[in-house]
Amino acid sequence: PAHLTFLMGLGLSTEADEGEDVMREVIGNEYGFRVHHIEPNSPGQQAGLQSILDYIVVANGKRLDKDDGTFVRMIQDCKDGELRICVFNTHTLRTRETILRPNDGWGGNGLLGVTIRFDVAQPVDKHTLRVLDVYQASPALAAGLDAHNDYVLCVGDRLFDGPDEFGEIVQYNCNRPVRLFVYSARTEEVRELTISPDRSWGGEGCLGCGVGAGYLHSLPRRRVVMQQLPAVTSVEQAPAFDTHAEVAPAGPAG
Repeated sequence: PAHLTFLMGLGLSTEADEGEDVMREVIGNEYGFRVHHIEPNSPGQQAGLQSILDYIVVANGKRLDKDDGTFVRMIQDCKDGELRICVFNTHTLRTRETILRPNDGWGGNGLLGVTIRFDVAQPVDKHTLRVLDVYQASPALAAGLDAHNDYVLCVGDRLFDGPDEFGEIVQYNCNRPVRLFVYSARTEEVRELTISPDRSWGGEGCLGCGVGAGYLHSLPRRRVVMQQLPAVTSVEQAPAFDTHAEVAPAGPAG
């Protein structure tokens, strides 16, 4: 069909090429709240959210395509209750449902323990660098980067635009700690780590590791299906996630 919608909980995209093409219409067109930092043991972690790759696009049946305070109010209104959300993942190109349980008794700050940023869904390959060789005594080794298995997704709160911009950010932050969001092909999870770029570590560059970009260094397919609630079974039950919906402009990428 010329006009398709994504429905919460329905695995509309299959392994078929057509399903992949439909989901790819979301990239660069649809907006939502990208998940950044997730506190351990927080409601956000318990809901199975994944940093950087997950975008919250629907909450309790409402499409979150504007940064107008609606989602924040919904979180507050659902304190000590349940908030059913639909999440789009830019790695799997799939939507899934999960439940957030906002509360202030989980042991940390905020009701969710999650930092979010309103933005358009970004193509993951554009801000992915594969870690290649990691050299002895280097900042990369000290930070715990895993050669050929780790993929850098984000620097601080910034989705870098390819290897050149990543290099510029690293150079600018030489001799001060930098927070990285890194995807592991071993665990299929995103973790945060701190690295301290340093030109005087004893080898070339500030990090002491090689990085690769492009198709040969893209994120591998997941082996494990992400956490998913039971699928809804009818259009009446599922709010539309429309690939052609009008959207508000994004804020600065910062």
